[in-house]
Amino acid sequence: MSSASPFVMRLSLNVLNHLGLHLYSNTPAVLSEAIANAWDADATDVQITLDPDQMTITVEDNGIGMNEEDINAKYLYVGYQRRKNATETPGRRRPMGRKGIGKLSLFSIAKRIAVYSKKQDSPPVAFLMDADDLERSIGAENPSERRDYRPAPIPFDRDTHRQGTALVISDLKKLRITATTIRSLKKRIARRFSVFENDFQVAVNGEPVTIEDRDYFHKTRFIFQYGQDYSQHCPALDRDDDLDQPSTRPGKFDAAGQLSQAGPYEVRGWIAIARHSNDLDGDTKDDNLNKISVVVRGKVAQEDILQEFRLGGMITKFMFGEINADFLDEDEQEDIATSSRQSITEDDVRYKALKSFLANELNHIWVTTNKLKEHAGLQHVLDDNQPLKSWYENLPQWLQQRAGRIFAEIDKANIDERNKRTFYANGVLAFERLKLDHAIDVLDKVDETNVEELLGFLADVDAIEAAQFREIIQERLTVIRKLQSCVDRNALERVLQEYLFNHLWLLDPGWERPLEYRSMEERLHHAASGRVVRTDIQYRRVDAGHVVLELKRGNRRLAKTTIEAQLRKYIDAVKDQLSKVPDQRDLPVHGVCVVGKLPMGWEDLHVRAQDEQALAVYRISVVTYDEVTSRAESAYKKFLRATGELQELSTLIENIRSYEPTRDSSSDVQRRDSEPLCRSTDN
Repeated sequence: MSSASPFVMRLSLNVLNHLGLHLYSNTPAVLSEAIANAWDADATDVQITLDPDQMTITVEDNGIGMNEEDINAKYLYVGYQRRKNATETPGRRRPMGRKGIGKLSLFSIAKRIAVYSKKQDSPPVAFLMDADDLERSIGAENPSERRDYRPAPIPFDRDTHRQGTALVISDLKKLRITATTIRSLKKRIARRFSVFENDFQVAVNGEPVTIEDRDYFHKTRFIFQYGQDYSQHCPALDRDDDLDQPSTRPGKFDAAGQLSQAGPYEVRGWIAIARHSNDLDGDTKDDNLNKISVVVRGKVAQEDILQEFRLGGMITKFMFGEINADFLDEDEQEDIATSSRQSITEDDVRYKALKSFLANELNHIWVTTNKLKEHAGLQHVLDDNQPLKSWYENLPQWLQQRAGRIFAEIDKANIDERNKRTFYANGVLAFERLKLDHAIDVLDKVDETNVEELLGFLADVDAIEAAQFREIIQERLTVIRKLQSCVDRNALERVLQEYLFNHLWLLDPGWERPLEYRSMEERLHHAASGRVVRTDIQYRRVDAGHVVLELKRGNRRLAKTTIEAQLRKYIDAVKDQLSKVPDQRDLPVHGVCVVGKLPMGWEDLHVRAQDEQALAVYRISVVTYDEVTSRAESAYKKFLRATGELQELSTLIENIRSYEPTRDSSSDVQRRDSEPLCRSTDN
């Protein structure tokens, strides 16, 4: 039997394409392979130069360099496994490379790669790799024409005394070099590595790449750290000593993902919560920050592991981070990185342990973040409203926690500052009522001889009732001011005509919660004209008795006698109906006529006084639309002036409502003031 085997294994161009020629689709990922090679060569300085005029990218390092033997045995050996020969570099670094195919990734963005290298005590070497020549050499259709690829030697036109390697990448594919490209490259490179220290520096067009170039730490509101402290990079961090924020947790865990000092796995890194979800939006899909990268040996091994978790709520939309997990790439264990080295084989026990750990931590972060937001929201509320803060700090402990949650939720609501202050004031009243309910529960325990304690309890009741009534008055004054702002005569009259029948407090503060009776209204309509169509006459039952209300058109000017005759007819109709109801017939019936213009002759104050006195005999009064709002405002303001200084709780409520926050809220106020005050009133 012949010793020569008749069998031959060959690699096709298609395999090589998958292994490296088309490994990556973006420039930062490609250049990351060149940077990783510089790290493995013990470089301390890497200079990346983008030349928009020549349309070239140069990556130059000061590493140990290569001689001709190194180039053939290692660099041009596709699949060279560095770690089989040494687990550390001569400079005692842990190598990033493992598969030996990263150098081919340069062809993903360019067709020509010139390599210049100088090793100590060896002559410099230079050669040119051309993608077209490479494909012709190994991709010929006829197997007999396939041959080894031999890059062409080129002159070494660089500093022959400088040790290290330079790659000049040219004939770029679809890449335009602009100022934006350069800025973006710095950011993307900074995000792909965690090894930028004093003994390893990378610069782009002369500008060093630093951790700040990642351009995301300033977006951090809360940060959860493992193994080391990153908070010094986060200028906008919300700190909270009570809830241990920023927190640093041990990074060791077991196979079930539970934190354990005896666990076989260990991570370093951080997971952050942004202040707003859109803070994580990028200019492109690749620039999106809403992800957690897995870093192995200082270089991103998986772009995003967060997408594999689905938590309830929206908390994941605010998350971003970086987890260093070197245990995923130990020399003595199986390589679990995919061929692209941008993701990890998911069925490996190490990866499953990492996922379990992150699942536990994400749930911890979710719960803790909600507490932090609530606590931060409460602090924001109290810092911005001193009267509210003083009240809150004097609350019983059992009520503080409940009140804190409510005020924090109000702070998070998307409403303007003025409305928030109103909600705060209403919240205070609600919790004062809770205090009162609690007092009622313990009232039975009050010693009957302790009169002072009982009187104090009753005073609290009075204070709450007065404060609540003042709240109603304040809201009514707001309504009145809105009505007064309807400067157009027809607008005011139409709004009042629709509003007055059910809000008689505009006519008299004592006329609260009017009731209507259908049978009475029908009788009034018949008394008016024999028809049941009139809508400008209404009957209402109030605490003070009965009210007949007639609204006149704004452009009509009537005589006092006409008004008296009509309203007496309506009043008589009501009295006739009430005569059949024993408990109602003795209550007075009031008649009110609302007009747009004063009755004839009332410009003379003497005539007006006489007519009003004559009408009062029948409990009839006449008021204009303008007077409705001005009289109501005057009456309610008098009440506020008379009681404001006497009611401590009412004063507190008013102070909370009117307190101007420390931050600028002029835009919110302006929006509130610019709301429409009247509906359209087409005649």
